[in-house]
Parts: sequence; C-alpha cells; structure tokens
Amino acid sequence: MGSVRHPSHAPVPPAQDAVAALIRVGRIVGVHGLRGALRMRPDNPDSDSVANAARLTLELGGERRGYDIIEVSQAGAGMIRLVLEGITAVEQAQSLKGAAVMIAAAELPPAGPREFYHYQAVGCQVVLTDGRRLGIVVEVMSTGANDVLVVRDGKNETLVPVIADVIKVIDLDARRIEVDPVPGLLD
Repeated sequence: MGSVRHPSHAPVPPAQDAVAALIRVGRIVGVHGLRGALRMRPDNPDSDSVANAARLTLELGGERRGYDIIEVSQAGAGMIRLVLEGITAVEQAQSLKGAAVMIAAAELPPAGPREFYHYQAVGCQVVLTDGRRLGIVVEVMSTGANDVLVVRDGKNETLVPVIADVIKVIDLDARRIEVDPVPGLLD
C-alpha cells in the first residue's frame, strides 16, 4: 500500500443514509508521531480498502464522526498510518484511541469471483448439501489460514471453515450458503 492523497474538507458527521452503509475495517490503536497521525490495525491486513477510500468514519463511545482522508501509508507490523483532515495534534489523536474505523460500503472495491466481504455473509442462512438447516452466520473470523463462519442455531454454534471442500454455494442475493460437512465438522 503506497501513500495516497485525497482532497481535504472540514470533518463533518456522516449523512444519516450513509451511516447505515458503514462497514468496519479496523480500529485506531494509537498515535503515530507528534502531528496527529493515527495508527490503525486493519481487521483484514491484506485489504487496501482504506487506501482506496476518500473518507472514513470513526466511532467511539457510541458517537460517530466523519473525516476526509489526507494520507494513508504502511506503519509496519501490519499497521496503517492515517492522516485525517482536522486531526493535527497528538492530543486529538490520543483521544481517538480505540475508535472503530469504518468506510462506506459503496467505496469498497468489488469482490472477485468466489469472494465476499465478511459483512455480506453475516445473516446468511447456512444449509447442508442435503437441505438440513445449520443456522445463521453471526460472525466471520480470520484465522490466518482461512476464514471461518460462526454459525448459530439457538444455543448451538458451528465453526465452518471457508474452504472449497466445505463451502459449495454462496448465494449472497438469496442470503444462503450451502456447505458439505467434512468429517468432524458437526461433531
């Protein structure tokens, strides 16, 4: 990820219709330098979604505020350095530690074939290849080797690896995922 510059405007709260379409992409974990730059830990270290966005929203303590992105660059060890319009002092940056970083879903690049964004899978019904219902995706975790769907049906929870041997159909329009349970998956 290289450095990206965007036009600047004064930070303003996001529009109400945009709030519903915000996707969390990381968390502010600290300050980078003395001029108000922020260190962000991305939820997906391989994603360049923040580098391709012109604006982001920070949520902290139930409050959301939108900022134009001035600069994005690598900060080592999987971290991203952010310079945001209106954040110019270390004290301002420190007050944002712990904030969730969100961008508009419309700014995400399209997913490739057989790819999906985690937020798209949450809420999908999961069924076995024989038609039996397994539950609903409540979360998607990244494990390093592969993603894992956390599927719940009442008190039952099943962890489903997102690998070709298990995931047979992902129909995001129908909100349905079909899986072929490998031995041990349902035990």
